[in-house]
Amino acid sequence: MTVPELAIGAALVLGTIQVADGALSAGTLVAFLSTALALRWPVDAMGFLLAMSQEAATATDRYFDVLDAEVEREGRPGPGDGKGHWGGQEPGDREGHGGGEGHGGVSTSPVQPPTALAAPGRRTGPANGAGAGAGAGLRFEGVRFRYPDASEDSEPVLKDIDLHIRSGETMALVGGTGSGKTTLTALVPRLYEVTAGRITLDGRDIATMPREELRTLVSMAFEEPTLFSASVGENVRMGAEQAGDEEVRRALDVAQARFVDTLPHGPATQVGEQGLSLSGGQRQRLALARAVVGKPRFLVLDDPLSALDVHTEALVEAALRRVLQDTTALVVAHRPSTVLLADRVALLSEGRVSAVGTHHELLRDNAEYAWLMSGAHAEERDR
Repeated sequence: MTVPELAIGAALVLGTIQVADGALSAGTLVAFLSTALALRWPVDAMGFLLAMSQEAATATDRYFDVLDAEVEREGRPGPGDGKGHWGGQEPGDREGHGGGEGHGGVSTSPVQPPTALAAPGRRTGPANGAGAGAGAGLRFEGVRFRYPDASEDSEPVLKDIDLHIRSGETMALVGGTGSGKTTLTALVPRLYEVTAGRITLDGRDIATMPREELRTLVSMAFEEPTLFSASVGENVRMGAEQAGDEEVRRALDVAQARFVDTLPHGPATQVGEQGLSLSGGQRQRLALARAVVGKPRFLVLDDPLSALDVHTEALVEAALRRVLQDTTALVVAHRPSTVLLADRVALLSEGRVSAVGTHHELLRDNAEYAWLMSGAHAEERDR
């Protein structure tokens, strides 16, 4: 836009000087400027069309990427074998590769029919769940995982994870940056497929469960929440469409999302794509309300309170403590206040579970855990 204006201005100045010197006639200068002005807009339009064509080409590529994406498919051929069709490959081709988000394995045998899972027991302490059966709750058995684009000889992100969260128990998952905490939580709802081993819910391998059933049983809230261009109420109800206004209000109260009442239309207010009209803490609270509104059997929380101030966090944790009494939960935690919500703590170090115990036991006996819970680690992580 600037260059044509400068060019016409320079031509006018130079032409005027030449007319004054007699080297150029006034008619020639007027004819030149008229022609330049007449050509300017077509040239500008060509530039706009070029830019718009590039945007259209990018949008078209994205459109066909979505159309060509393979639909999530159910299950693996058998529990715990770590194989299965992957993106159209044969079972043997997937061995040594992890799953990809939004894709599943293709079962070569019928999916097991849904069976009733054992009801979660009320938590009465760390030892709760004894007598509920060895398979009750959430169990990781020899789980290994590497990302699908990683080479076969690369180091797995998760290595032989063996962990049992008893029915009705809350377990905190603690570890340094890059230890694999978020990846481990993403395996439970099958956002990724395990490379080897298996994960069971009350004894059932999640790889043999229909995704719709699995994600009805498992509810999630991640540190980076995903909201949609819809109303507050619609965002909270996603995954629990049967929830009424009372359940939505109760979930908003648990998440301390009373700011909803101050919005122009209350729960009917449109929040925009990814909730851009809301702050980070408000988005996290709505995502947490969505996770608890359906009273899920299993709850996976990946540091969902990181954007909250200290006072709001304390209120959310007090309300969340009551919710956790009625579910089996895996909670990624970085702060001691969040860890104290759990009955037991698992320390994840370099892709392995290196220690399991109560907060006070690990604080006393494990130097790495004590350092992670110290203020020095928090300052280093913030930097």
